[in-house]
Amino acid sequence: MLLIGSKASPYVRKIRLQLGQEVYKFLAVDIFSDEGKQIVQKYSPCLRIPVLVDEKTTIWDSYLIAQYLEDKTFDLETKKNLFLINEMTDAGIQLYQLRKFHLDESDTSVFSQNNLTRIKNILSYFDQMSLEWNLLGRWVFCTLDWFLYRDIYDFRNDFIHLNHFYQQSQNEKYVQETDPRL
Repeated sequence: MLLIGSKASPYVRKIRLQLGQEVYKFLAVDIFSDEGKQIVQKYSPCLRIPVLVDEKTTIWDSYLIAQYLEDKTFDLETKKNLFLINEMTDAGIQLYQLRKFHLDESDTSVFSQNNLTRIKNILSYFDQMSLEWNLLGRWVFCTLDWFLYRDIYDFRNDFIHLNHFYQQSQNEKYVQETDPRL
């Protein structure tokens, strides 16, 4: 198996944590470089990461990759929760890109404010859950950690249960090995 993506991507990290001790090759690319774009475009017509190549199967969506690796169809509740996590992550990535490309560095636009509201609403939803270190918990953790890493939103004071889950998750297997800061 080959996993293609960036070390900083929360979507890629979700899959790396899911793969855990599976034997796979990780090809880290800089998706903002010409070379990185060429590599990703070779496997993904939508130019998005992660991309998983497993023999003759190529998958370019983290949700579909997760389902493929679990070798089962997710139940409706799992699908709904994974969708919310991806929505929250997408909102964060949009804020990050607006800042990175100097389009709205202070989050004052209506678009940025709507994304921050989406993030807070979804965080509130997950703060009411009792999260465990399973697929759902790993996905939430990756997004929370990415928010802190990219300085998108510091949830720790506003969402006590999520902060507790986040702190406990620091000691889980493969968390340090997949840390984008390293």
